[in-house]
Amino acid sequence: MTSLSISIVLYNNKESTVDKIIENLSNVTRNINQVDLFLINNSPDNDEMNSFLQKYSESGWVHVLLPKVNKGFGSGNNMVLPYLTSDYHLVMNPDIFIKDETQISLMMDYMEKHINVGLLAPLIKFPNGEVQHLLKRKSTLLDMAIRFVELPGTKKRREWFVNLPGGYTHTHEAENVPGSFLFFRTEVFEKIQGFDEKYFLYMEDCDITMKVNQISSTVFFPKATVYHEWQRANRKTARGIMQMLSSMFIYFNKWGWKLW
Repeated sequence: MTSLSISIVLYNNKESTVDKIIENLSNVTRNINQVDLFLINNSPDNDEMNSFLQKYSESGWVHVLLPKVNKGFGSGNNMVLPYLTSDYHLVMNPDIFIKDETQISLMMDYMEKHINVGLLAPLIKFPNGEVQHLLKRKSTLLDMAIRFVELPGTKKRREWFVNLPGGYTHTHEAENVPGSFLFFRTEVFEKIQGFDEKYFLYMEDCDITMKVNQISSTVFFPKATVYHEWQRANRKTARGIMQMLSSMFIYFNKWGWKLW
C-alpha cells in the first residue's frame, strides 16, 4: 500500500483556484491507497479564505494549517513535517494542473525502482503545451546576473544554464529543480528537515536540491508531465526583485560565492 502526502502553500488565492486544485488532485490520486492533502494558508489575515478552507477539513483527506504569521514559502511547507506518515511527499504550487492519474503513478513507479532517488522533478509545461525551461544548473553569480540582464554574447551561457538544448528530452540527474512541483521520498524530506526557512521566497528550490543531493539523488523525469501557469514576480515588481536579491545573498553565503 503506497501513501502520498501533498502540501500546497496558499496566499490570497481565489476560492475557485482552491476548488479547482482540490478537484484535480482528488481525480488524479484516486488509485492511491492513502492520500493526505495539506493546505497552508500563508495569508493569515484573510478571514474569508480561512472560513472557506474549513469546509474542506470535514472531508477527511484535506487538512488545513493556519500559521499565525506568513514566514514564507519554505516555512509554510515545513508546517507539515510533524504530520507526515507517507511514503512520498509532493510539494506543489496551487496553479499546477495534472492531466491524469497516470502521471503520479509514473513518478511513484520510478521512485519504487530507484531507491537512491530522494527527489524527482517531472517535465513542466505551460497550459498551451510549451515546455518551461526551469531545470537549471548550480547557480553562480554570473548565471544569476545574466538572467536579470540579458547581456549581448551571453545567449549560449543562458541556454546552458537552463539545460538547453537537450536537457528536457531524457531522464537524468539534476542539480537545481523548480519548486513549483517537487516529488520527494518522504524519509528524505524529513531527514533534511524540509526547506531552509531563512528564504522567504525564491532560491529555496535551489537550496533544497543541494540538500537532497548531499544525502540522496535528484532526478529530472520527463516521462511524467504537469502543467503550470508560471508567474515571474521577481522580474515584475521592485519588491519581487528585492526578495530575489535577498535570497541570492542567503544562498551564496551558504553554498559559496562562485563567480561562474
